[in-house]
Amino acid sequence: MNFTKKQTSSFKSKFGFGLIETLVGTSIFIVIAISTYQVFGILMDAVALSRTKILSTSLANEQFEIIRNLPYSDVGIVSGVPAGKIERNQTIVRDNNSFNIQTTIRNVDDPYDGTIGGSPGDLSPADYKSIDLDVTCANCKLFPTLSFTTTVSPRSLETASTNGALFVRVFNSSGMPVQGATIHIENTQTNPDTIIDETTDNDGWLKIIDTIPGTEAYNIIATKAGYSTDKTYPITGEAGPTPVKLDATVVIKQVTQLSLSIDKLSSFLVSSINPSCDAVQGIDFSLTGTKLIGTPSVLKYIKHDFTTDTLGLLSIPDLEWDSYLVSLNGSSYDIAGTIPMNLVSLNPEESKSLKIIVVPRLANSLLISVKDSAGNPIDDATVLLEKTGFSQTKTTTNTGCSPSGQAFWNGLDSDNYDLTITKSGYLTSTTQVSVTGSPSWQNIIITMTPE
Repeated sequence: MNFTKKQTSSFKSKFGFGLIETLVGTSIFIVIAISTYQVFGILMDAVALSRTKILSTSLANEQFEIIRNLPYSDVGIVSGVPAGKIERNQTIVRDNNSFNIQTTIRNVDDPYDGTIGGSPGDLSPADYKSIDLDVTCANCKLFPTLSFTTTVSPRSLETASTNGALFVRVFNSSGMPVQGATIHIENTQTNPDTIIDETTDNDGWLKIIDTIPGTEAYNIIATKAGYSTDKTYPITGEAGPTPVKLDATVVIKQVTQLSLSIDKLSSFLVSSINPSCDAVQGIDFSLTGTKLIGTPSVLKYIKHDFTTDTLGLLSIPDLEWDSYLVSLNGSSYDIAGTIPMNLVSLNPEESKSLKIIVVPRLANSLLISVKDSAGNPIDDATVLLEKTGFSQTKTTTNTGCSPSGQAFWNGLDSDNYDLTITKSGYLTSTTQVSVTGSPSWQNIIITMTPE
């Protein structure tokens, strides 16, 4: 059968669609179907979330009813303060959902009748108890942490307390309060042990009312994700016999206050180079902090050893803000200078470049570091080193890989040297340096005084 052009067009319109129309129609259908499916998925997620929230609210109400029906003296955390019969963490399964309930119970010192250590004072500061429940669901989709709060009061009149209070404040390196820091408190002098794990409030405080008295009884640790750690120490612990922050003592009817300081962690990007700025691989070095946890010389960050890679590089993360001393290990190289100057200060949340300039070891090396009273290096100072038959002058000029405020000698004879440093605007510094070969490398730090 033969069709003319007009007949073919008429046949197409009457009996079907062309390829382009079919593809366009299919695409529109797919877009509508996917959009409908996504909307349906969102609606189902919303329904599931609403259901799990209802379940968690029901669980919280159940826990509150259990607590309200306990004797008032039993309303507390097992091994906590106040001590009681409630577990700190519970896992309950409902409708195939696993809910974790974290319970926090605190004594509240209501200012209506005075406060402990205040004016007027309160001989019974534990006026009532605050109960906080934080509910999470490990296997629930898009489930946020839900918090519930209530209070419980005693039925009888108050009696004078035989306990004290422990107030802990956490602040950062600038003296600002740290909110949400985790505080771990442990007292092994009680039976059973008292263990408290709570967080600081918006002002950085954790206040534990009606705390059992004890001498140097409470070991306290402050932590937070991405932050350093600070804690108290017993006299028999790692801080030695005289810790800077001794474990807390709680006295009857008195408030014990102490402060801990944490801040965001930092890092060094270390490079080992020679005086020509070329990388030197595999340099063994150490970092030692200066913060003390015990007097006179127990360090918080003791000597830690590291090695640069084949490119002379190494990243050192998770360091606390501090001033760090750099030293070399082994007998192959000496430090001809560091950029910035040794001791290297590291601020909170800082990623600092640290360049260690190394030279092959010769007998009797001497690094002179010249700084002002604020610790800043002094450039263009004239450094004269002399003894009988020897006199040599160098300048603390920062050019290329010559570090700021530093001058270096090696291959010196074992002897006593006179060191004279001059700089316009500063008083001349004169001192004697003993070079004996033990140690073979010395770093002499000179602080100059303005005229």
